[in-house]
Amino acid sequence: MISVKEIESNIFEVEITSPRETNDETTFLDLLDDLIARNYFGLIFSTEGKAGFSPEAKKEMSTWFKKNKPILKDRCVGFARVNTSQSKAARFTSKAMKLAMPCPYHVVTNNEDAREWLLNLLSTYEK
Repeated sequence: MISVKEIESNIFEVEITSPRETNDETTFLDLLDDLIARNYFGLIFSTEGKAGFSPEAKKEMSTWFKKNKPILKDRCVGFARVNTSQSKAARFTSKAMKLAMPCPYHVVTNNEDAREWLLNLLSTYEK
């Protein structure tokens, strides 16, 4: 299941949990399209359980990110990844992951830290 909340003006919290629903992948791609239509935005992203996307959706998302990377670089103020799992920490904090992101990227252990980090970035962002 995917949950999307705008917790502050232009700061969105996305949580993907088990059980997944058939429309989760479409909902996520639609959200990305909506976000890049904004002048700027910040994103908090977390997953729980077996919340991965299908191979087809991963391919579609990869294509979307490649196509829209310049727009993301321009409009995404920051991407905060909430990680509460020690076993996944290395993957989320890897140099490759940081280089793949076209915007500031930060891994935190809770949503409040993510929110504070994004609010700090937004306070210095020229709109």
